[in-house]
Amino acid sequence: MADLLTPENLVNALSLGALYALIAVGYTMVYGIIKLINFAHGEIYMLGAFWALLVVGMEQATGINLFVAIVPAMLLCAAVGMTVDWSAYLSLRRRLPLADGLSIGGLTLLGVGAIFYKLTGDTTHAWYSEAAHGVFGWSIVALVPVVMLALSIGEKGGMLGRSLGRVSSDRLSALITAIGMSLILQTLAQLVWGADYRAFPQESIPAWMNEPSFHLGDAPVLGKELTMWVVALAMMAGLHLLVSRTKIGTAMRACSMDQETAALMGISVDRVIAFTFLIGSGMAAVAGVLYSVKVGGNISFRMGYYPGLLAFAAAVLGGIGNIRGAMLGGVLIGFLQGFTGGTFTIPFLVMILVLLVLPRGILGEPQATRA
Repeated sequence: MADLLTPENLVNALSLGALYALIAVGYTMVYGIIKLINFAHGEIYMLGAFWALLVVGMEQATGINLFVAIVPAMLLCAAVGMTVDWSAYLSLRRRLPLADGLSIGGLTLLGVGAIFYKLTGDTTHAWYSEAAHGVFGWSIVALVPVVMLALSIGEKGGMLGRSLGRVSSDRLSALITAIGMSLILQTLAQLVWGADYRAFPQESIPAWMNEPSFHLGDAPVLGKELTMWVVALAMMAGLHLLVSRTKIGTAMRACSMDQETAALMGISVDRVIAFTFLIGSGMAAVAGVLYSVKVGGNISFRMGYYPGLLAFAAAVLGGIGNIRGAMLGGVLIGFLQGFTGGTFTIPFLVMILVLLVLPRGILGEPQATRA
């Protein structure tokens, strides 16, 4: 036990806690409004690292800084999150035939295009052309998602027709849909980027991030770990101000309490839901990039699976639907993993034990029963 309670493990625990808190917030915000566990959220975290790596690779000749690459990664993941809501979850909330048809067509085109991109990338076949392969690859990575994003924005603006009413889908349908979206994003990432592990080139990472900023006991705190703490605190503080002090934050809290009443008061519930996906996905992208820098690589199509599960456990432990609970749960899960040698078992066991005593989580609030 004494070997685990070391300054090095404390530094690692704080870094993991910041990471899981950033991801867990996305889970808890979506659940708080539409009561959906978005299991595709871990894949958004994975895409954030890939997008940043793609931007760094494009501009490597100009020596682009990693922090500059985080910005387009956040924007792209925010767009993907909103598109996932429109293409997969919207039809579970209300009937909009035109949007449903376009969504099915777009997802089919994206899947077929990714498969064809993988096949044409086989250099042993006569049809292989590096130029054509590159152009087609960009059309998959950028064009189809951009078109689907434009359609999702059009739907939020009421350009795709009026809804024919709400849909009373059950929780099991939503759960299966979320798991399906997770597998789709994983498979597409594998087809486009392959299964090999990747890492950010050293020239894109500022030198100070790999140098000690200060010491915590005998353990040096590197610049990249300090960056994770500062960025996580800043984003959490910004999110708290957004939810508590802004008009859109008030709309989010109203939709979380009662969607029907919020709609009667003039709030566009679907736009609020889309904004929630946008914010949560952007924060997950930052977590993916910073964690990849911390471990020196580990960028692969499977990198979002275990962090996604642990972040989900953090959201449940803190109180699913409660943003402060997600932050607290993320820190607790990070400490449990950091002080137990990185094992995944202990955090889940502690979560189960806590839920036996506090079924709603540490900061979870009792649900009001309406007559």
